[in-house]
Parts: sequence; structure tokens; C-alpha cells
Amino acid sequence: MPKKVLVIGGTGMLGLPVARQLKQDGLEVTIMSSNPDTAREKLGEEFAIANGDVTSKDSLRQAIEGQEIVHINLSAHLQPEMYQSIEIQGTANVAEVSKELGIERVSCISSATSHGIAEGPIYLEGKVKAEQALISSGVNYTIMRPSWFFESLPIFIQSGQAGVIGKQPNKLHWLSADDYARQVSTALVTSDAANKCFYNLGPEPMTMMRALTQYCQRLHPDLTPQTISFDQARMFANLPGMGSLKTFIPFFEYFDSYSEQADSTEADKLLGTNKTTLSKWLDSKQKN
Repeated sequence: MPKKVLVIGGTGMLGLPVARQLKQDGLEVTIMSSNPDTAREKLGEEFAIANGDVTSKDSLRQAIEGQEIVHINLSAHLQPEMYQSIEIQGTANVAEVSKELGIERVSCISSATSHGIAEGPIYLEGKVKAEQALISSGVNYTIMRPSWFFESLPIFIQSGQAGVIGKQPNKLHWLSADDYARQVSTALVTSDAANKCFYNLGPEPMTMMRALTQYCQRLHPDLTPQTISFDQARMFANLPGMGSLKTFIPFFEYFDSYSEQADSTEADKLLGTNKTTLSKWLDSKQKN
């Protein structure tokens, strides 16, 4: 019988590729959503859908009961006030209920910025605190710490302009959501991946500007990416319709001086090397 897997937050940019990879690899996948009607409208009959809310342990018990594996893909969408309730306490609730119900393994998405120490803005500190909640629960866990995703490049285009906030001089190991999904799926059925944290890195490190420039050249040739200073960004954030920019500024301020000190050797050996370059990813987008 195939393993039963519940994917929490499985309808978005990173959760859905994981759900599809798990299904492709022969697992029985259910997606938990706090808006099951919206999830059904988006996914059709592709997956079983369970109603659940990570802020309610009772609803989590109903969704997790009968599952064998749980994958957590929570996001507070850069809304600082949501990190405690959704990512941190939400992960703690899932871990507690999973332990109670005898779940074999719980995995979650974190960030390559994490080295197990809560620091930086809440966007990143929240990831570490969620990790700590999962680890301390006593359930068997697997934590994925990916670098930046190619799929996030569209957020660099706002109001018809392509730009990077700050100089962002450091190179990041960009990867594709599909490569990440393959590593997650492998980890969840590999006993040696239990109770470990893995760094998920792409094959070709590059700066934000280089990645955005290649993206625009291929998919938005009418746009020329610009560097926006933090002072300029704060000024733009006060303009009508640009309020969401305020949430991005602390995030990019952190990465402006961040050096990605992550080692993917263990993940590459146990879960398989990520091989999709930005050029190959862009090829696939042009074909679609």
C-alpha cells in the first residue's frame, strides 16, 4: 500500500510541486487547506482535499488522522504579524498533533539562511523558531533549507518595473521548485533522512541582478532591471498603491549583507543533486 501523505499548504508556488512529485512517486497525497473550496476550484479532482487550520489543533486532528507522513509548507507571505500564529505556532501545533497521532515523519520548509540560530528579521527568525518547534516536539522530522527559487523572480517586477532593492552583491544558489520537490519526496521515503536538516542548493550561484537580468532578457525583453537604493525604496513605498513594498525592505536589507554559507553535500548525496540551471528553467517557461 502506498504511504499516505498530508501536504499542508499544498496549493502554492512550492507546495503544489511537492504534492505533484509525491503523487508521481506513488504516494497517496491529500492537501490540507483552510479554504477547501478555493483549493478544489484550483486543483479540480487532482488531489483529495482536507479542511484544516494550523491555528486549531482540533481541525488538525481531523485532517492528520489516518495519515502516515506530513509535509508542512506554511507561509506568512511577508506579513510580520502572521509569523507567530502561522509559521511558528502553526508548525508547533502540527508537530504536537502529529506526535500524538503517531505520524511517522513530519517535514517542513525553512530557509538556507538558517543555521539553527534565530536571528535577522522576523521573516527569517520565524523559520528558525518553526524548526525549533518541530525538533523539540519529539516527532521524527526532516527540515529542508532551500536557497532562493527561480519561481520567485516575478516578484522583482512591480508596477511594470524590474528592480533589485540594494546592491545585493552576494551570490545565491538559486534552484527550481521541481528540483526541490524531488528532494523532498526522496527524503520522506528515505529512513536515513529522518531527524536531519538539509540545505537545498542549485548548481549555479549568481547574484539577484544577474538572475533577474537573464529572466527579463528571456521572458520580459522590454524591461531593463534597475538597482533601487533602500532610500528610494522607502520613498516609493509611501506612494499610492505601493504599500506592500514596505514589507520587502527589511527582507532585502538583510540579504544585502548576507553571505550564503550553506553546504549541500549531505543533501546531494542522499537526495540527489539539483541540476536545473536558470537557463534550463527559462527554456521550460518559454515552451509553456
